[in-house]
Amino acid sequence: NLGHAFLLVWQFSHFESKVRPKVADLSVMAFVKVVAEVGKDHQLANFAQHPLLQSRMPNFRVSMGFGLHLGWAIAGSIGSEFKIDASYLSPHVNLASQLEAVTQEYGVTILMS
Repeated sequence: NLGHAFLLVWQFSHFESKVRPKVADLSVMAFVKVVAEVGKDHQLANFAQHPLLQSRMPNFRVSMGFGLHLGWAIAGSIGSEFKIDASYLSPHVNLASQLEAVTQEYGVTILMS
């Protein structure tokens, strides 16, 4: 969890090289499926139409942005004896985050590099 976003990781090293392109295709399909499910969720639709919300934010709609990038990362754990989080260090992680951030500027749901 990045605070306002989630980082999803598919570790290609766990797959045979001939299967890796299929895993990349399936990662795109996973994002498309999430967007479709959010679009047809009745609870979210009801929430978006709440009168108080509509009075403060007319034409509000629930939306999500996704940044998809392929690259290496160093995986590790950080924290203390009370809480441990997974961490991925790489310029590629930063690029995926930047792609997600500019989906709003371009008015799109998914940006891939």
